[in-house]
Amino acid sequence: MNVLSPERTAAAAQEETPWLVFPGKPEPGATPETVRLRLFCFHHAGAAASMFHSWPDQLPAGVEVIAIQLPGREYRFSEPLATNVRQLEKPIADALEPHLDRPYVFFGHSMGILVGFNVARTLRERGRRQPSMIIASGRSSPQFMWTDKGMETLPDEDFVTAVRDYNGTPEELLREEALRELWLPRLRADLTISATYEYVDKPPFTCPILVLHGDDDRLVSNEGLAGWQVHSSEPVHYVRFPGNHFFLLKSEQEVLAELHIILKNHLIHLEKNNDNGKGFLGDPLERT
Repeated sequence: MNVLSPERTAAAAQEETPWLVFPGKPEPGATPETVRLRLFCFHHAGAAASMFHSWPDQLPAGVEVIAIQLPGREYRFSEPLATNVRQLEKPIADALEPHLDRPYVFFGHSMGILVGFNVARTLRERGRRQPSMIIASGRSSPQFMWTDKGMETLPDEDFVTAVRDYNGTPEELLREEALRELWLPRLRADLTISATYEYVDKPPFTCPILVLHGDDDRLVSNEGLAGWQVHSSEPVHYVRFPGNHFFLLKSEQEVLAELHIILKNHLIHLEKNNDNGKGFLGDPLERT
C-alpha cells in the first residue's frame, strides 16, 4: 500500500485548500518522513480528481499521490468553471508550495498536462523546487495548437456528436438529459482551456520528460509528440500504448504497471544522487 501522512487526509486537505486531494489511505505508523516522492496528478478535460483514487495502491511504497481538483466538479461543483489556464496556474502553484519539501513528479493527461506545464513554469519563476520528472500523457507539445480547436463553441447537439466520436465518454453522460446538463458545461469549459491556450517560448526544464501516448490517438501527431524534446535539457522518452485518446482509462492497469517501474527506478536514482532534482528513465530509445 502507498504512503500517506495521517495528518493530511483528503478531508483535511480540502479544508486547507480546495485544490488538492489525497486519494490514498495512510499505512499504519506512516509519518510525513516516509514520503519519498510526491506525484502531482492533473486530470483531463471533463474529469475530476477522483479519477486517480485507485492509483496509490498500485505505485511504489513511498510515493504519495496528490490529485489536483479544478473548480466546478465534485465538492467544488458550486464554484465557477475556469476557461483559461491563466486562471489556474497561480492558485495551483500556491496550493502546491507547502508540499515541495520532497522530490516530486508532475503527471497530466491531455488538458491536464497543459495545466501542469504552466504550473511548473510558474513555480520555476518563483524560484521554487522544480519537478524531478514530468510525465506528459495524451498530448502534443504545448507549442502545437489543439487539433479540435473550435469544437468548444459548437451548439449542444453538435458538441455531443463531436464528443461521442472520441469513443471515450460513457454513453449515459451523453444520452441522459439530466446528466448532460451537469456535465457538458464542465467539459466545454475544460476544452476552452485547451482552445485558448497561448504558448510562450521559455527555457527548457532540467528534468527528464516521459511522454505516454496511444497508438490510435488522432488528437496527437508524431511532430507534436516529438515537440516535447525542446522542453527539457535532459532525455525525453516515449512509451506507446494500444488505444485512442482515452488509452489511459482503457489501459489503466498497463499504464500503472509502467509507471510503477519508472517511479521505482526514479526513486533509486534520486536516493543515489542525494535528491539532486534530476530523475532517471533508463534507455533513451522509444519503448513501444
